[in-house]
Parts: sequence; C-alpha cells; structure tokens
Amino acid sequence: MIGTVIEVGNPTDNLGNVCPEKKVLSLHANFDAMKLKMMLLAIVAVLVTSFSAQAQVKIGYTNLEVVLASMPEAKTMERELQVFEENLVENQSERRLCKQKYQEYLDKKERGAFLTPAEQEAAEKELLRLDEEVQKLAQDAEYDMMAKRQALLEPVLAKLQTAIDAVAIAGGYTYILNQTTSAGVSTILYGPDEADITKALFGKLGLKYPEQ
Repeated sequence: MIGTVIEVGNPTDNLGNVCPEKKVLSLHANFDAMKLKMMLLAIVAVLVTSFSAQAQVKIGYTNLEVVLASMPEAKTMERELQVFEENLVENQSERRLCKQKYQEYLDKKERGAFLTPAEQEAAEKELLRLDEEVQKLAQDAEYDMMAKRQALLEPVLAKLQTAIDAVAIAGGYTYILNQTTSAGVSTILYGPDEADITKALFGKLGLKYPEQ
C-alpha cells in the first residue's frame, strides 16, 4: 500500500523499548497487504474463467428462408393457403352485393333516374352501409388468413427447428444465426464458410442441396 511502512521484527522507540502502537500498525499493514493479494487473485481467477468460457463459444449461421422454401411442407402450405383465400373471396356475398348496388347507383345517376334528391340520398346511405360491411369483411378475411398461415406454419417451423438443434449439437455449436432477415437483408457481413450449416441442414431434412 502506498504510504505504509511495514517494519520487520519488534518495533522499538529511540531507547530500544518495544512500542505496542507500532506493533499494531505493522500487523494492520500485513493484513491489508494480504487482503489486496487475495482480491488480485480473485480478479485473475474471474478473468481466466471468462476467457476460457469465451474460447468455447462456437457460432454457426444459415439462410432459413432458403431452407424453408425448399421444404415440401412449405410448398404444400402455400397451396393450401391459396385455396383457403379463394374460398374466402367466394363466400363474401356482401362484397358482390355492394359492387352490384354501386353499379346500379352509377347507372341511375348517369341516366338521371333518381326521382327526388331524397331518393338519391337514400341510395348513397345504402352504399355507405354496404361499404362499411365490405371493409369489415376484408379485415376479418385478413385475420382468418393470418391465423390459417400460422396454424400451417407451426409444424413446418417445428420440423426445421428440430433439424437445426440436431446439426448444432452434432457440430458443437453454441449459437446458430440466421444469415438474412425475412425481407432479404443480410445480417451477417462476414463469416467463414465452414461455419455455414445450410448444407448440413439440407442433409438433415433429406433435401437435395442446390449446388451453385
């Protein structure tokens, strides 16, 4: 410690007598030095453990969008969603009725067939009501499509995750990152080819890897 004098042996005064006060100070100084040494050893131990843990981290990456698009289950899901969407459109009779009423309104207005302004106002109110119903139906249909997509996608993603887990464990990987976002934006700007597990994923899923 800076500013502390540690005396060896029994501290004495100018006459050669033992001074208890100096002896106590010497003991405190030795104790403080021991505490400092223990703290330094603890810090070194933490740093060594931290560096050791970091040395064991192994990171891999893949392009989930490419893998998912190649899975036959994903292609089946898209076909089912297309049929589901077509059925939703066909079952929306209110949409067809609204289009029909709107066309009738335009025809009458063009021919000047409205007898009174009140009759035209009533027709416009009816069109507004039908339009609100159609908008609500469109929102409901969008929600139904999202729910259907989620229901069909869950087992596909579960199968993909199982394959990722298996490849990661077999390769001793700590983390597996997705190479791109759903919008196709790259999230990994650089990485060694040997850390790319995409080919291994294709093999685990029983898919043919698209050779470039």
